[in-house]
Amino acid sequence: MLKRLMGIFCLLLMLLVAGCSDNNNEPEQNEGSTGQDTDQEASGTGLDYEGEGGFLWKVVHGETTIYVQGTIHLGHEDFYPLVPEIEEAYESSDVVLPEINMFEAEVNEEEINDMALFEDDTNLQDVLSEESYTKLSDIFEENDMMLEDYDDFQPWFIGTLLGELSNEQSELAPEYGVDLYFLQRSLEDNKEIVELESIEMQYDVLSGNSMETQVQMLEHTVEAFEDIDNSLNQLGYSWIHNDTDAFVDQLSEGLGSYGVEYQQQLNDNRNVNMANKLDEILQMDDGQTYFVIIGSAHVVIDPSVPSELEEKGYEVERIH
Repeated sequence: MLKRLMGIFCLLLMLLVAGCSDNNNEPEQNEGSTGQDTDQEASGTGLDYEGEGGFLWKVVHGETTIYVQGTIHLGHEDFYPLVPEIEEAYESSDVVLPEINMFEAEVNEEEINDMALFEDDTNLQDVLSEESYTKLSDIFEENDMMLEDYDDFQPWFIGTLLGELSNEQSELAPEYGVDLYFLQRSLEDNKEIVELESIEMQYDVLSGNSMETQVQMLEHTVEAFEDIDNSLNQLGYSWIHNDTDAFVDQLSEGLGSYGVEYQQQLNDNRNVNMANKLDEILQMDDGQTYFVIIGSAHVVIDPSVPSELEEKGYEVERIH
């Protein structure tokens, strides 16, 4: 169950990096970056995953404080512990607000299959180009799967399967994801956990796109599949070294690859909804401290959650 839920998170991340994987480059050494001179880990890329990363904002209204932490859904064991500002923000919190609580969310497999299947006699081979279908079939065969077994499933669902495969090839892993890191600690510390979204909403983001957008997303992912693991590694590197510019450039290029509809579904609409929920909490002013853990695209790509809160009149301070 947890693997399926993490697959959804990681697919959303994979779709972003697939949009820019053609331009994947080795990271440059940034002046003033902390942790750049440490010994490189013995890995396929030689990337150093020790750093002072994380994107953290703070909003105070009356007696209530909200910390908004931009996370990454795939991580590396060398990420931890995170910088003191982030660790202390978590420690001070009474309530943790993830996108979804992956430990309690229930996935109805039958409902998901109903959402994922074509509604008529159309099949995957009908909507994909011959070239993309052949490449996709080759990817499946290389991973001991048969594409024919999934021919009745819509492109967005096939993308979730590719997401799981690309995650296995990356140096990053869902079990070291930053949101999962804090959720596990929240359970251990008996903190209250309140979801900002639901698993149904996560699936709606994927299945709600038009068939044209779904096909575009899947075909682009198939074309870039061999480079996605390197792009994921690069994204993790940029996150942990707090390289906001590189991180934003990579995500923005990925979002732009799929058009306005996709950006609105994945980012814009969700950010507005999440900011509205945080506004309700701030206006309630119950005197508690909240720690929000949401994917970093939601805090660095406008309209972002911080920018939406600023639009509502709050003073939003980036503290890391």
